Amino acid sequence: MIYLPTHRRRCPARRVVHHIVCQHQVEIEVWPANAEVYFQDERHVDPVNTQLRFHAAVYNAPSARVLWEVIDGAGGSGAGSMDPGGLYLAPPKGTIPSGTTDIVVATAADDPLRKAFARVTLVGFGPEPALVPKLEIFPRQTYLYYKKNQTNTKHHNEFIDVSNKMQLFRAMMRHTDSTQVKWSVNSGPVGTLEPWYLYQAPEFGTDGQQVKVEAKLSDNEDIRDEARIVLINYTWPGIV
Repeated sequence: MIYLPTHRRRCPARRVVHHIVCQHQVEIEVWPANAEVYFQDERHVDPVNTQLRFHAAVYNAPSARVLWEVIDGAGGSGAGSMDPGGLYLAPPKGTIPSGTTDIVVATAADDPLRKAFARVTLVGFGPEPALVPKLEIFPRQTYLYYKKNQTNTKHHNEFIDVSNKMQLFRAMMRHTDSTQVKWSVNSGPVGTLEPWYLYQAPEFGTDGQQVKVEAKLSDNEDIRDEARIVLINYTWPGIV
């Protein structure tokens, strides 16, 4: 009897495959990181310099959507504003000091915990100051002679031409639509609203006496100016 060798069956080894899934963290970047922007109502500024477009890149997220906001250094509302596309708009100057810093925040829409930040410094002086109404009298000072001699004096004012015994004052108004002026002499009203006033020297007086001529805007008496007249006498040389 012949015995044939028997063969052992080998069972195939099972391959075990471990699936490792690597999920990267969502990241976001924003630029520029720092910028200066002028106030919206800054004087003599190109409007393009009162705004700035920010850009953001989102990595490892299903989408590149970004949410924008502006905050201040304490986390409250910022002075400027952002549109949904990342355009920063500067505020009017108002009482905001030049050098105020806003924080631009870009948040990944798919992961609100992932944020990036940029700084915007607001600079400028704001708009031109409002023009203040102003009134000026011309001339500011003049010398006039009395009309006649004083009694028992050696003055000879009759030799002085009449044009040197009167003065035309003019009120020049600026930055106002007002055309009417209240005139007064030594605080006494003279009853005219014209932008000019003809002052005539009195008959007699004291040599060196001063007279104040004042003009005020009729609709705003805080806008005013004044001129001074010095009244003098004349002595003709050689006449006793």
